[in-house]
Amino acid sequence: MRIAIETAPTLLHFSVFLFFAGLVILFYSINKAVAIVVSISVAIFVVAYFVLTILPYIEHNCPYRTPMSNIWWYILHPSFFLGTFCLHFLFTKLHRCLVPYSRGEIAHLRQHILVPLLKFFKDAIKKHKQRLKDGFRKSIVQGALDASDNVDAKALTWWLQLAAQAGESKAQDILKCIPKEMVVRLMASPIESGKRVFREHLLSLLRSCGPGSLAVRLDEKERKARRLVCLRAIHRIAHASVEQKFNLDILDFVRSNFADMRIMRAMRADSDVRIRIISRSICALLARCLLKRTFPALTRPELVWLQHVTGELPNTIFHSPIDMRDRMNLKAFVDGVFSGQKGDLPREHATSFTETLAILMDAGSQSPFDKTKFQAQLSALIGWIEEDTTGGSGEIVYKLHRMFKDFLPTPAPAPAPALMPMHAPLPTPGAAPALAGN
Repeated sequence: MRIAIETAPTLLHFSVFLFFAGLVILFYSINKAVAIVVSISVAIFVVAYFVLTILPYIEHNCPYRTPMSNIWWYILHPSFFLGTFCLHFLFTKLHRCLVPYSRGEIAHLRQHILVPLLKFFKDAIKKHKQRLKDGFRKSIVQGALDASDNVDAKALTWWLQLAAQAGESKAQDILKCIPKEMVVRLMASPIESGKRVFREHLLSLLRSCGPGSLAVRLDEKERKARRLVCLRAIHRIAHASVEQKFNLDILDFVRSNFADMRIMRAMRADSDVRIRIISRSICALLARCLLKRTFPALTRPELVWLQHVTGELPNTIFHSPIDMRDRMNLKAFVDGVFSGQKGDLPREHATSFTETLAILMDAGSQSPFDKTKFQAQLSALIGWIEEDTTGGSGEIVYKLHRMFKDFLPTPAPAPAPALMPMHAPLPTPGAAPALAGN
């Protein structure tokens, strides 16, 4: 039944070709000038139809085909199979005649030429035989399934280019649907047309919803939705940076552009808990990668950026050992999230906070975390916060006990009202809180 249905449009197309052929012949007998114009038009149509017919043979992921493609499939592939089979047979005979017997070593120039040719024809025979066996449809589907990951990356890059031309809202919709693994792959994708397409579009989208004149044409709801889409994509990149999936060039680009404090400063203090947690998580994860570098590797701009993230002076960061740097970063992340939070973190946002916390405490990057290490590091963190003399530390300890009561079975008593201000002050850059060792 399916063959009969597919035959109907094929016959219809064939009848259209016969009609055009008869029309050209008729015009040549009436008016030669008109016949030439019609012939050129028909020739352009025939060439376009022929190209659309054979495109699936050249590229199996081509979305265009004609009813003739299925017929030509069974005409061309048997021809290719017979041609490659005959050529393989002839070159095999030629190899036996011209090349002396050896035990697999390629020692002669003739072998260097004939052996690759024999391999090419052998692979071609196998390919055309398999395509004849599978048929047109199954071969197209199998070709799409066997396509490399770079095909998906190139397709998404192409779609992002179209979306950027149509408007930033289209790019936002596409970015929202890209899976986590693909975001990481696109970030490390090769240069297209002289620039990194995905990076440029993501950065442009982030700047369009940040502070400044670019955000004027967006209302608050649209700007917040776009911020969340961009921040979630950047958070995936920062998470992959911790897992060492990027080189230093990509890491520096992400830190200096996506985590630029001119954009992140307002987001890190945003009243929306989602924006505040994700933006602080991005900075904390990137800071963790940066703080692992050796002392001479930290430049002045990097130290200034770390000062904004950790709240410590550049000299303090530069001369501190790595474990102390990690402690600064961890404590600044927790202080920054809870200092502007009224009450406990909502359940739907606590997961994101816990994941970043586990990474910063070396308890794992994916759930389930190392419970023993998480519990030990959490207890140490609470000890560091309790020794802090700045205001609001008692409230943060109380919230951590309530949030992680399974890890800390003995709840801390609720702090006195005087120690629980509704709006605790944000950490002042440059202030160096007293941090105790283990």
